[in-house]
Amino acid sequence: MLKTTWFLWTLGLLSVGYWVQLSVKAKWSQMRGARELERPGVSTMTHSPGDVVGRLEIPRLSVSTVVFEGADQDVLERGAGHLPGSALPGNRGNTVLAAHRDTFFRPLRGIRIGDVVKIHTPPKDSVYIVESARVVEPDEVDVLKPTREPALTLITCYPFRYIGPAPERFVVRAVLAR
Repeated sequence: MLKTTWFLWTLGLLSVGYWVQLSVKAKWSQMRGARELERPGVSTMTHSPGDVVGRLEIPRLSVSTVVFEGADQDVLERGAGHLPGSALPGNRGNTVLAAHRDTFFRPLRGIRIGDVVKIHTPPKDSVYIVESARVVEPDEVDVLKPTREPALTLITCYPFRYIGPAPERFVVRAVLAR
């Protein structure tokens, strides 16, 4: 009985410590990214993994997160990630951004067709209008394909309240406002 109690206490403390570490990393990265976006002369032409790409905002949902280049675990712990090889925000093609459902993209559960999505990048801002939101299987990768016109695809795991690796993906597609 005593060994079980100590084991559970240790497991609980380790879990809390891990959560605190992730929270601090995310907050620090968001602050650093915001400062970098405010600096004059920041380029958005090319990006290395982990570089700041811009800031994603969905005003109606009070979403505001820095977007970093890449979609690996380290990037997704710090903010939203720009899928390498996809179009840069505001450019012709499909800009693909991903983030965790239990952190930066949790509010996506309330997204609606017609919602405004803004991406601030030096030196320009891009405004998109949501045209669809749907649930897909993880292997349904056609949502990542390039598009002829400027488009934005937001991806997160689904269901939002699922514990553990989620079985599906929630995909939001938006088009550049003219």
